[in-house]
Amino acid sequence: MCVPFTSGQLSAWLLFYGPSSDRLTRWERWTFPEEVSRETVVEAVRHVTSCHEVLRTTVRVGADGLMEQRIRPVGPVDVEHRDQVFAEDEIIQLIRELVKEPIAMAEGPLPRWITGRTDTGGFFLLLLLHHFVLGSRGGKTLRDELMQVVNNLSRGLPAASGLPEAKNPRDFLAEESGGRGERARERARRFTRPLLREISSTPFPMDLCEEALPSEGEGEVSGPGRRMLGELYSTRLRWRLEKLSEEWRIPVSAIVLGGLCLALQRVVPDKDAMVWQVFSDAAGTGAKSSVGYQPMISVLRVNVPDEGDLYSAARGSWKAMLGSLRAQAPGETVPVEENFLVSRERGVKLVTPFLYNYVAHGGGVVWEQEDGTCPDDASPKPDKIEVSYFDNFPGIFFTCYVRRLPGLLQISLYLHERMLGENSPHDLLRSLADLLHGPGTSGAVHSDPLASLRRVEPQEDWLLLSGGRWVKPSAVGEALASLNGIVEASTEIIEDGAGGKRLLARVRTTDASLDPGSLRERCHGLLDTAGFVVPDLIDVTCGDLPPDGPPPSSAALDALRKVVTRALPSGTWDAQRCYLASGGELATVPGVLEGLKTSGWEGLSWKDICSHRPFSELAASMRRI
Repeated sequence: MCVPFTSGQLSAWLLFYGPSSDRLTRWERWTFPEEVSRETVVEAVRHVTSCHEVLRTTVRVGADGLMEQRIRPVGPVDVEHRDQVFAEDEIIQLIRELVKEPIAMAEGPLPRWITGRTDTGGFFLLLLLHHFVLGSRGGKTLRDELMQVVNNLSRGLPAASGLPEAKNPRDFLAEESGGRGERARERARRFTRPLLREISSTPFPMDLCEEALPSEGEGEVSGPGRRMLGELYSTRLRWRLEKLSEEWRIPVSAIVLGGLCLALQRVVPDKDAMVWQVFSDAAGTGAKSSVGYQPMISVLRVNVPDEGDLYSAARGSWKAMLGSLRAQAPGETVPVEENFLVSRERGVKLVTPFLYNYVAHGGGVVWEQEDGTCPDDASPKPDKIEVSYFDNFPGIFFTCYVRRLPGLLQISLYLHERMLGENSPHDLLRSLADLLHGPGTSGAVHSDPLASLRRVEPQEDWLLLSGGRWVKPSAVGEALASLNGIVEASTEIIEDGAGGKRLLARVRTTDASLDPGSLRERCHGLLDTAGFVVPDLIDVTCGDLPPDGPPPSSAALDALRKVVTRALPSGTWDAQRCYLASGGELATVPGVLEGLKTSGWEGLSWKDICSHRPFSELAASMRRI
């Protein structure tokens, strides 16, 4: 049986697609006492596999060029067995080796089940599968269900006794493609669009390199485009925040996000552009259970006073979360498409780099029964902060992951190094920890835990135009001059009569038919240029040089056209237009990427396909495999 991707599977595919996508392996582990037989566990594996279609699913490109999931019928399940007796550290080492092995998502089987004996007399069960299949909540659901099935079988009960009805991708798809799904998307659009219309175009008006940089040495990357990872590990914060959550009746996730907003307001050049995309995993909730990866993405803006305290920030964060959850649609189609449309309407690319994800349970982490009591405050482990640099991850992003681990809270920040200016990730995390710990609990010297943070100033050659549009005038002139038929281009900042500024562009062209209206339309293809804004006024003069011919075709452009036209409405191909503006949809992007790979081309990501760049420019970024 073949069915289209759900919105969750689409998000997962886009998120994990790339050169190393076959190595993004999640794992789960179960440990059983010796009185539980291996036959009982194997039977439990067969039962949960028969209930959840994602455990029997592979992916492929269909006849129409779109990616689809292929659900295999219920059949035998292969459970490997290792004869060796494993100590605890040997099991961990085995897992480390297994997760390095690639998973062929188009061939399957996606899940891999392995059993082995422990040195305590019992045995363990491992599951390895691609992140595309299993989300965090889905992992918890699968762990709980399999253990319940084992208990049922061991007690002579039916395997399915007490289990909720399984919710499979086809169920999600039926909801999303019906009236309920369309109403959810419309609510999300009505909620998201006003936010994007009101914010400043970027929180970081400066030159930020979007390309991934190669490493110059082992574990070290140099240059202005470095990406940084800062990680805070705190035992005391884990319990401190859960206590505050009970007292304030506010979730820990909202408390951390509120504190982070307070800290970033001291740092970000333009806080009016601080809009968050918050990720949550909807799988495994409700009356029906699902082990599939089904992310929900909401867009929200946290209103926090500059001098607000943690409590007011947490309340503001929770209020924003609740408002966005009511207008949430599955997947990320609405945020992506609305950002694209509003950017074209405003004539400037909206940069929304802030992403937040709170994970309250373990996924591939070993979760044993933990003591629910708070450790003695007199002897907790001190907070630990680590900072590292990495490469091979293009884009402009500020991502925060918060993980609630057994006895520990981990806060991870992934960001571009120029975003913090003179502040370091260590400074930001230390200040955030001091704020979350509260007065007198962390050894903070200042009464204001954020006093050490310094605001990052906008880059000197970036200016703020009316309507909250940041511009780098020299970048606009250079981008206009790169267009086919433009001989010369210059820009000028003028007053708009209301205290604001507008951008005037003067261009000289070899194309006598080029007028300001048609040139403004072509400017939309330049929106991905850092610092570019579609000019408010354009003065066009025709030069005396012969007109340029059309851009030459190429093998890459021909390959792109052949693949993309299957995903576009008939007759809409224009090499000077971009994918979404030509009628393309986010849902068809996986098929485009896979089609390019199959035809021998690579170099594009889903963000490239969904950018404002015209097809002719995308083709220039492609390369033969």
